[in-house]
Amino acid sequence: MFVLVLKIVAAVAALALGVWLGLPGRYEPDLEEMERTMDSGTGRTRKVKRRFTPLAWVQRRLTARGGGSHRRRGFKLESPDDR
Repeated sequence: MFVLVLKIVAAVAALALGVWLGLPGRYEPDLEEMERTMDSGTGRTRKVKRRFTPLAWVQRRLTARGGGSHRRRGFKLESPDDR
């Protein structure tokens, strides 16, 4: 019985923590900081360095091997005259 109550309390605490963490932040930048950010040219983007991951390699290998599999997907349209 104690284990069941402990599980329920833990679930309620986890739900409350999730809701609290999901709330919007309480940080509100002042007007000067927003103007500085807008003047700094946020339209520029940094080049992202790509890193090798085994999962990406496996996914790339699977799509390369399954070359003809995409031809079987979708609908086949036939005109009424072909019957």
